Amino acid sequence: MVMKRFVDTVVNVSLFAILFIAMQLVAVMAVRVLPVGDDSELVRLVAYTISMLLTLVVVKWYMRKSGVERVVMRKASGLNPIVILSGVVIIIALSVLLSPLNELLPADSREFGDSAWTLIMVVAVAPIFEEILFRGLLYNLLRVTCPPFVAVLISSILFGVIHLEPTVIVEGVLVGLLFSYVYLRTKSILAPITLHVCNNIVAYALAILSYQEMPLLESVNGDAYFAYIYSGCALVVVVTLAVIVRFFIKYRGGIAETIESQNVERV
Repeated sequence: MVMKRFVDTVVNVSLFAILFIAMQLVAVMAVRVLPVGDDSELVRLVAYTISMLLTLVVVKWYMRKSGVERVVMRKASGLNPIVILSGVVIIIALSVLLSPLNELLPADSREFGDSAWTLIMVVAVAPIFEEILFRGLLYNLLRVTCPPFVAVLISSILFGVIHLEPTVIVEGVLVGLLFSYVYLRTKSILAPITLHVCNNIVAYALAILSYQEMPLLESVNGDAYFAYIYSGCALVVVVTLAVIVRFFIKYRGGIAETIESQNVERV
């Protein structure tokens, strides 16, 4: 039984990766024949939207064929301001903690335009699609064949990997764990979507203002200040990870529990 679950998990992860890559290629080909003009940022938005829509449709079809319920939880608790504010603080602390990676790993080479199309894609479109796909669908697909934390870990790793850039991958995996935690804790996809929006707003603002080129140490005027800030952020992240691990040690929820929960909607 254990071996079968392991094999099924590997198959599901492999098929998801293949489907995701295939849909990206299909979207790129589709954009080439669409009348989107010469606006490269509009082309990027159209390509991204098409690829994610196709991926969602195909993954949902595969889940239906596999007999897995397709659920996305939308309880109002996901918009709790305390939860959102706490999540934003944790995201900022994580960014500070990982800042030394900028000197150890290749720099983020992504380029963001300052047009409305890029803003829409980064701040609005991406968080919605990615959270529904990785938290709402992929987690529930994996949860059928492996424990909750393993399903969360795998979905978070894949979430980080799709961003391709080394520094973003590391942060994406850790942020994915946080998003998964708040998703299951609040029983609402609205929480990770909102946090994802906040995270992307900060990242986009830093990219446009070119602050990502400024070492954090210089921005806080001195080693002493940086040491205090870094230590505080490290403490926040360590405590958060401990809370997440503790939660999953006790958590036994899965597809059956999710379907029976109140205020759960199928998509």
